[in-house]
Amino acid sequence: MSLTITPIPDCTQASGPSQVEKGFQLQPGTADYPSGGYVIPGALATGSNVIGNFGSQFAYGVDQIGENAAASAYMADFILPAGSFGATPSPATTVTMQVGLLGVGAGIPLGLGAVSAAKSTTIGVASNVITVAIANNLVAGQFVYLQSFTAGGALNGHIVQVATASATGFTANYPTANITAATADTTGTYHLVQAGPGNLLTTGTSAAITNSLATSSLLTMTCANSFVPGQFVVIQGLTNGAAANGVIAQILTASATQFTANWTGSSFLTGADVGTAKLLVTSGGAPVTVGTAFAISNSLATANSAGTAGVVTLTALNSLVPGNIVVIQGLTNGAGVNGDQLVVNAASLTGMLFVSNHINAGFTTAADSGTAALMVTGNPTGFPQVSPGTDLSACTWFASFLNSGE
Repeated sequence: MSLTITPIPDCTQASGPSQVEKGFQLQPGTADYPSGGYVIPGALATGSNVIGNFGSQFAYGVDQIGENAAASAYMADFILPAGSFGATPSPATTVTMQVGLLGVGAGIPLGLGAVSAAKSTTIGVASNVITVAIANNLVAGQFVYLQSFTAGGALNGHIVQVATASATGFTANYPTANITAATADTTGTYHLVQAGPGNLLTTGTSAAITNSLATSSLLTMTCANSFVPGQFVVIQGLTNGAAANGVIAQILTASATQFTANWTGSSFLTGADVGTAKLLVTSGGAPVTVGTAFAISNSLATANSAGTAGVVTLTALNSLVPGNIVVIQGLTNGAGVNGDQLVVNAASLTGMLFVSNHINAGFTTAADSGTAALMVTGNPTGFPQVSPGTDLSACTWFASFLNSGE
């Protein structure tokens, strides 16, 4: 499907000797919002994601003149090409319609979208690549939370980035124990990770990694970067540091040439490498950061196994609710989860405990000190567009184009 442009009958007025304003209905298709927005062509061109055109050769501008109730949850912006502006203003042969989110700003907690309609049929892990057979409409680069698997129970509670996707399944990189490929598993589901409807977790600025190193507790990645401590990155494509592929890491220290992050995975020696660290962002390029932090006073975890999810229980006076995502730092007894992102499964009515799945070895209950900090949105750096693939088919806009060159 595509954005369909339909002239509104008897909605035309003269605006100058050779200019005219024409009214059109703008109707998106199902889940087809493209990266960067819909490029609307003039009458002499065609658009790759638009059916129809703005009715003449050139446009000088666009005004929104109406919307239905569903569209009122969003804001539409119409962008002319950069070449339209300058010492000698000129009309445009295309106009880009971008759709933005209302109420986007800093401090919005990350959470989970609706559970997938379908359940898995098989799951497999080979060479740290997870393959899930499940009906879906995922797109490579999105982040999903895995839950309810049986044979793949060790993966329950984990956030992974989709590497490839088709209508019948998806893959993701993640360092975990192998499971025989295509093992029957008919219970698994996923949620998209988001900061709200249409505001999915995605990636922004990318840094090229040239060397990688991991001790038992610290990752060190050599790369030219502009990262800031507290931000989050996802690591992909490493060879020497393949054990870190798919891992989301919170920046601990950063310079112009390297960054470090807390780490609970396998160690690997320093070595030249090729891969990327991409900044986690939400709509408007807002870097993910941390908000309210809760002080942990006790920690306990059961170990995961091939078909069993690990469970971590942390004591902390908190206001968390199921679906919140926290990053754990500074534990001593529970050092095995430092740097991990935990999705809250349950929180006590007294506000003293919360429980999450995890992928590491277990540890016995003991007093501890550290923090669980909410993962939240930062400040947007640009127009907060809805995420590519957002379903806007319930939305309808009316707009008038100031045209010439019929």
